[in-house]
Amino acid sequence: KHSNSPPLALCSTLASMADVALGPCHVCSAAALALCSRCRGVAYCGPECQRSHWSAHKALCGKSKPLAESNADTAAGPCRAVPSRSLDNTPTHPADIDVVLVGHRSVETAQIVVNKLKERGVCIIKAGADKSFQRALHMESRQLWESGRFGEAKKGQPVVPGSDQIRYDTRDDKVVWLTSTWLDENEKRARALKVLDGQLGDFGWGIKQLMEEQLGLTLTKRTPGMLACYDGKTVPGAQYGFHIDNPYQTQMEVPDDGRRLTLVYYISDGAWDVKKDGGALQVALSNPRRAPRSTSEALSHERMTVVPECDTMVAFFSHTMYHAVLPVIGGRQRYALSTWFLGT
Repeated sequence: KHSNSPPLALCSTLASMADVALGPCHVCSAAALALCSRCRGVAYCGPECQRSHWSAHKALCGKSKPLAESNADTAAGPCRAVPSRSLDNTPTHPADIDVVLVGHRSVETAQIVVNKLKERGVCIIKAGADKSFQRALHMESRQLWESGRFGEAKKGQPVVPGSDQIRYDTRDDKVVWLTSTWLDENEKRARALKVLDGQLGDFGWGIKQLMEEQLGLTLTKRTPGMLACYDGKTVPGAQYGFHIDNPYQTQMEVPDDGRRLTLVYYISDGAWDVKKDGGALQVALSNPRRAPRSTSEALSHERMTVVPECDTMVAFFSHTMYHAVLPVIGGRQRYALSTWFLGT
């Protein structure tokens, strides 16, 4: 049973990870979940690794700088400009953050998100996660990539509109589905990612009641999280052209797969410049209550550009909003964790 209470801001739980999301374990390189209680200068994934390292560490214990000091937060970046039109893969001026999550349940915050979805079908959110947790997310994502745990992703479309014959093409990104089985099998490799996946679920269920009352959308279940990587080195110019997640209202005439709300949380390493690094999310601002019949119709509307900086989250309607991942340039890796809420 899902709670009908307003959303628990991501920063409430993610910020509480400040003392446990401290980068790699000093012994095994898994995500660290604890510090040496005496000096707080060395991080470990658990008691076994700490005990195994004690004989080497005890002589130096107390001489390391506490990691809590080195993980001090940095100031937030500047606000973004308003959206504008673009006729190609060039990003428009990056859009403003619509709402910054606070560290407690907030009806006002939930209402802002729902108002933006009602107004334009998309809301840009600053989640407020602690910097050390953001680093842990990126470290885990990168290590999963480097260890070959990402797999190919496919995109399908009917051979002709309304046809049961579907043609599947390989996408430029590679993905990992964070199913419960996968998370159990990769517990040490994805501890921070598991927390984030749960928080995305909490956020979506938190705005469920307002979406039902004000938008007439009933959310009933959600997919596992999908971790995606667009790697500019492996696939130069990696991108995903304009599409709609659940295109049943479009001229493709496919069955309704039930998806209504998409949440995407970006996991990047450092600042992101959409002109130098590419990889922006671009959303066509058409009528949020009804999907355009075609891509060309969608692109006749103003477009919003979202910078895929770490700790930025985007919520948009899965069944009405055309969007694209613009080409990743400069060899960067663009990570994001997405989940979809299904309903009627």
